[in-house]
Amino acid sequence: MRPSSLPILSACVFALLPTGCTPPAPSPGGSSTISSYLAEVKMPVLRSAWFEKQWGKPHAEVMDDGTYRLRYRQGTTLNFVIISSLVKMEATPENPPDWEEDNDDPEGTTPAPAPHKQAWKHTTILGTPVKWYQADGGSGADFPGYRTVDFSLTAPDGRTGFYHIEVCADSGSKAAAWINHVGW
Repeated sequence: MRPSSLPILSACVFALLPTGCTPPAPSPGGSSTISSYLAEVKMPVLRSAWFEKQWGKPHAEVMDDGTYRLRYRQGTTLNFVIISSLVKMEATPENPPDWEEDNDDPEGTTPAPAPHKQAWKHTTILGTPVKWYQADGGSGADFPGYRTVDFSLTAPDGRTGFYHIEVCADSGSKAAAWINHVGW
């Protein structure tokens, strides 16, 4: 292989890798991707004009159950925001889940770090109070992940949709700011 093609090849391979903090979650009911055309979505499309202006158009996936996933990426960084629609909402647990640090010790000689307990974080998305939490601590290959609980919103046309937002960010303060940069 010619050395001049290595940067292009590495960029292509990197673009195909899912992020570690927000692996592609299966759609409820085991749905599969059928297109990237948001016109095929059956619920109101929650999106982010702010991210589209700052970061560019999202990668869109439309599932066969009418749900969708929009994945925004900040250039070539590991900062991501993913908006997913849902067929139905899962109940919110009483406490947020603990998150664990990546234990990169293939020999098993270092004990795994203790799980991190946490309190709910709170934000408001289009007038609706929404809880969120740190989902993982990231690793050497990705930033920490943050996630909202499932929430419902009613669009201006009166239709209601169910959603959750996942963020990979190099700081918790960025995640807090980015979670509510959404709208119709």
